[in-house]
Amino acid sequence: MKLAFTRLSAATLMAGILALGAGARRLSTGQHPAAPSPAANLDDRGTFVISLEGRPIGTERFTIRSSADKIEAEAEIQLRTGQGGKSVAVKCHPELVLDPQLEPLTYIVNQKGTQEFHLEVDFRVSPAASRLRLAGHTQDDERDFALSKDVVILDDNVIHHYQLLVSRFTLKPEKKQTFNAYIPQEALPGVVTLEEVGNEEVELNGRKVPLDHLLFSAELARIDLWVDSQKHLQRFYNSESQIDAVRSK
Repeated sequence: MKLAFTRLSAATLMAGILALGAGARRLSTGQHPAAPSPAANLDDRGTFVISLEGRPIGTERFTIRSSADKIEAEAEIQLRTGQGGKSVAVKCHPELVLDPQLEPLTYIVNQKGTQEFHLEVDFRVSPAASRLRLAGHTQDDERDFALSKDVVILDDNVIHHYQLLVSRFTLKPEKKQTFNAYIPQEALPGVVTLEEVGNEEVELNGRKVPLDHLLFSAELARIDLWVDSQKHLQRFYNSESQIDAVRSK
């Protein structure tokens, strides 16, 4: 079942820029069995250079910090491209807080620029409470969503959320796993799978490096992920939207 804001959604606002989760929006419904065991230290930081059809359009600088009682993941995402002959530029700041089992507690997104909105989701209550504020609107759009306890957050245009998905994947030995997922900007729940493909040599920043290839899939989506021996995401590629994100450092 697809849930969407009745007013202009954040996904619609971003449609003219890019859709990293273009395929992931079409998630199938279903259930995932049990929550993962506690995660180890997940500290990570880096920068992804994002390209659309081979042309650089922005960067995502992210930080993931873990402590005894929570995991904090945030980023500064800057995107600039053309739309209908006009320049479109946004700066987005997503902040996700999870518990040590990688289950979401709160999520906040602030976006400034050509298209502006503020989104807050509280997963500590049941059903989860979502509030969207669009620039130029005087009234917030408030919704409640019944989500599974172990839901994975994979928001539009946020690459490092796939790093957190990989971290959940590595907690179990199975080479193919299913996860409940939720896209906050689209208010859309569903089910995704992640599976190991094998080791490959991948070109990164002008050199060939051996990486583990993982395949992310939803009902009508395919996203290729490559991680290093430390399970750090090095490249994200969505063939449908022609979005390529490569870690530069």
